[in-house]
Amino acid sequence: MYYWREVIYEDLPYDDNYMIGKYPYHIPANNDILALGYHAQSELMLATVGRIRPGVPSTLNAFCVSDYEKGTSPHIWGFPDYERNTLKTSFYGDRDDARLLRRKNKYSAGYFNHFYSNYATPQNSKEDFSLIEIYGPLVDNRCNRLFVIDVGIIRYGATEVYQPQNPALIVFELPPHGCETRKFPVIRRVELPQHVWKNPLGYMFNTLDYKPKGTCDDVFMYSNSLFDNNLLVYDYKNNEFWAFDHPSMRPITVESNLFLAPDYQWQLPMGIVNVALGWPDKKGNRNAYYFPGASTGEYVVSTKVLKDRKRAPINYHPEDFSLIAYRGCESQAIKQVFDEETGVMFFGEMQSKRVRCWNTQLPLNPDTIGTVFESDIIPFIADLFIDPYGYLWFHSNRLPLMFTRYKNYEVEEMYYWRDVHYEGLPLDGKLRSPEHELGLHFARAKAAFPF
Repeated sequence: MYYWREVIYEDLPYDDNYMIGKYPYHIPANNDILALGYHAQSELMLATVGRIRPGVPSTLNAFCVSDYEKGTSPHIWGFPDYERNTLKTSFYGDRDDARLLRRKNKYSAGYFNHFYSNYATPQNSKEDFSLIEIYGPLVDNRCNRLFVIDVGIIRYGATEVYQPQNPALIVFELPPHGCETRKFPVIRRVELPQHVWKNPLGYMFNTLDYKPKGTCDDVFMYSNSLFDNNLLVYDYKNNEFWAFDHPSMRPITVESNLFLAPDYQWQLPMGIVNVALGWPDKKGNRNAYYFPGASTGEYVVSTKVLKDRKRAPINYHPEDFSLIAYRGCESQAIKQVFDEETGVMFFGEMQSKRVRCWNTQLPLNPDTIGTVFESDIIPFIADLFIDPYGYLWFHSNRLPLMFTRYKNYEVEEMYYWRDVHYEGLPLDGKLRSPEHELGLHFARAKAAFPF
């Protein structure tokens, strides 16, 4: 659908060589789109850019889908604006002092750190905040909102780490005419309590769990922490956080070595990476499927357990968190999504460079997993989601290569596909792989690619 050989920002407020602290404002080669999310009503695509290296003007961005044709490279702009996303010289202070200062801040239950009626908060206001580092944008198409977790940390490599802010959940309104007005009010900002995080860099993807027939306030959010190896739960209505710990959320050492290029091996000790929710039962509870990034196992827990704060962090029954089965060799994945129309789960595999699917009504094993897309031209599948119209989107980038001085790093390209509108995956007990209709559609898309 889209591809970027270079991420181009629209109307940056400063020249590339403008210095913020000791780094230039914009270093084009250091910018890589991490994840995306689509708001159907406004046709707004949200895009995050990781501050893995210096020179990233904006971590949370957007573009309007209607402005770009298929096969183009959309220009992105800072969301909600560049001011929120621009780093400050003061953020590059003493690293140890900054970390200690932030860890001393206490969380007060029932207190919202910030409420806003207008996104353009004065710079000198006590409600002022910046957007530091955001990974996975979660678009709430039901209630027209955007949920993000800002980890609050700038990390360039293994040793240069700054923490100008505590990690925080931020919720933006997504108006139906947002592409025209570019005004996106902040509905809520609340810092994560100190007792649920140690290393906030691991907050990647979020999932919403609505109460049946409930209002927009009747929702729980689940977020993974792939470095703290726990599952964060947020009760939106009561503004409460808690987290679950379980051994199944931890990385498997022997499965953490990934070969992402013929001459490049990446050690990836990633814990739980995301949660995908299955169909609701009569009481509104669902299966919450999850797995560590460094694992080929698939696990499940009922949201009835997750929504019960009294069972956190370890006050649950030993069998509440259980192993379903293993997906097979080289099936380590970064994310999975569940299609409520068909009951099919889609996986974005990192090492095999495949998008695969599993009919959750069947037993899980390598023989019941189909391949819907596979290509050697994509360096790393980083994200996938299903939009309200039933389109499967998936995204490839060069994320692992940005952590190293890999020799071919600068010639890798990024792509984003919207190849197939999939409908009617078979629920008759037979999930075919290469011959499956969905696989044939993707094969044709692959043959016509790149644009």
